[in-house]
Amino acid sequence: MDDNFFKWDDTVTADAQEFVTLMPGKYTGKVTKIEKQRCESGGKMNGCPLAKVTLEVEYNGGKAYVSDNLFLARNLEWKIAQYLHAFGLKEKGEPVRADRILDSMGKSCTITVFCQSGKDENYKTYTPEEVEYNLKHGIDVFCKIKSYEPLSETVNASASDDSEFGF
Repeated sequence: MDDNFFKWDDTVTADAQEFVTLMPGKYTGKVTKIEKQRCESGGKMNGCPLAKVTLEVEYNGGKAYVSDNLFLARNLEWKIAQYLHAFGLKEKGEPVRADRILDSMGKSCTITVFCQSGKDENYKTYTPEEVEYNLKHGIDVFCKIKSYEPLSETVNASASDDSEFGF
């Protein structure tokens, strides 16, 4: 039997992981992990290659992690370009290979985070006040990355202007 799996009579010794819900706003994100994967959703993106990117941000005196899927699909090329530009890996008008995503490992950029409930088209975007309320009342909130930008000295996680989010 494979040692990577539990048997029914095995003992669980690990503690539960703590999850942090970021408030909507801008953060400095450092790439800590990039995984080459393939979408297996069964939907229209099924089989599409993707890069699962994990970024670490400083939040409330600790570290929080947020991940994003960069689908290597022609209709999402704009997002790959935005990501590469944020890390200085692509200039406007310059063609670059998609594998430059891997060169972002360990680098930092500015990310804009928003929070939502639900999945796909059945979601609602939350204001910071709604996020606080939902967290207090045990309602699931999902952090998502809205955009990537080059590093800026004006990044301040506590100062969020809802007009930046376009909704």
